[in-house]
Amino acid sequence: MQGPSFLVIFALILCCFGSPLCEDVSDETPIHRLSTKTAYFNAEKDSSHWENFQNEVSGCVAQQAWLLVRHGTRFPTGNDMNRLVDVLPSVAKQIVFNHQQGRGCLPDADITQLTDWFPPYGPRDKEQLQEMGFEELYSIGEYWRDMFPHLFNVQYDPFKFKVDFTTKNRTGQSAYHFMRGMFGDDAIGGIELPQPYSPNFILKFYKSCPRWMREVYKNNETTYKERLLFVNEKEFQSVIHAVSAKLGFLHPLTTRQIESIYDECRYETAWWPNRKSPWCSSFSDHDFEVMEYYQDLKYYYEDSYGTPLNSETACETINNIYSHFRSTVISGKAVPQGIFNFAHDKTIFQVLARMGIFKPSQHLRHDNFAEMKNRIWKTSYVSPFAANLALVLYSCGSTYRVGTFFEGQPIPIPGKCESLLCQWEELQPWFDHNAQTCNLSKLCMIHDEL
Repeated sequence: MQGPSFLVIFALILCCFGSPLCEDVSDETPIHRLSTKTAYFNAEKDSSHWENFQNEVSGCVAQQAWLLVRHGTRFPTGNDMNRLVDVLPSVAKQIVFNHQQGRGCLPDADITQLTDWFPPYGPRDKEQLQEMGFEELYSIGEYWRDMFPHLFNVQYDPFKFKVDFTTKNRTGQSAYHFMRGMFGDDAIGGIELPQPYSPNFILKFYKSCPRWMREVYKNNETTYKERLLFVNEKEFQSVIHAVSAKLGFLHPLTTRQIESIYDECRYETAWWPNRKSPWCSSFSDHDFEVMEYYQDLKYYYEDSYGTPLNSETACETINNIYSHFRSTVISGKAVPQGIFNFAHDKTIFQVLARMGIFKPSQHLRHDNFAEMKNRIWKTSYVSPFAANLALVLYSCGSTYRVGTFFEGQPIPIPGKCESLLCQWEELQPWFDHNAQTCNLSKLCMIHDEL
């Protein structure tokens, strides 16, 4: 006869004597550490370069700005929504039952919220921008208007501003609310946004690249290998056992159930920042770190430095920046003076990788979680909802310089120049090389072995 499992014994001890795990049920959620579901207002922003930047930019005037913005906080995708609806109501019901039987650690307030719980969204909401996303994009539009009032605190003119977004509703909605923040509610009714198109090699190049789709996105054997291996590591297994015990289960929850609880926690935290989701009480601070790393292992190889093809496919986006800035440098006239692009987390990840920004000291792997705790590349920081990257062309007397901003804060471009405000002549060789070697048709062609 098989003896009782570790978790059964653990839960009985928890029930009868209490446990340090119950003391670890935090009233606080690390709202800045929720991977790609981190809300923009909650995301960490590095303002440490401002003083040096202000010294360098003295005497310079911004002439043209190119922005890439991820859509704002949204509802789940169709696949995620189906999973959450399938998994969570029954889990919530069992958590309440466990609590009634004297098992688990959740406080009464959380149990009350989980009683008769059902996901607060339906099929019509899938992939749509949530109200918090409206506020995020409106705020970002206001931010850039106030940053460069001579460029953006003006009457809207379609010849001065170029807007582009993908065919997904959430990017079009993001563009609308950004423009509303920049030009005002009175003006937005008169602004005609363009029709999105596909394929879009500037904003959604990856989906138009058959080679990337086959070798990266649909390559479970290679792309998701580290993530799958991490599930069997002690760090992730400890999360499974700790969460299961905290919720009063006498058996370990599945990875699918743990992911669903984590995702609902992340979504509800992004939507309603002033109230705590009861699902978040399932995790300790350490658990959140492990779950963030679990997410990082996916995106690092699917969209960033873990796979070289990711950065290579973003070359046309860099060409788009170059063509606009080069035209202004040659002619002395910035037309358009604002180029606003709205896309997705993959676009942000891959463009940043093309530029060499936030490159970690070593690859993220299933077996180096402890070593990488202070890594520079974290999805929570690199691509929260409404993440944005801006390059601004300045005229500085008789020369031109380029400043780079992430989340509205100045940052250096590693290896491209030695200052925060790069001389145009320093960047031009990199831009030229990118233009000369960028051939998406050749790069994305699938070469089958004969």
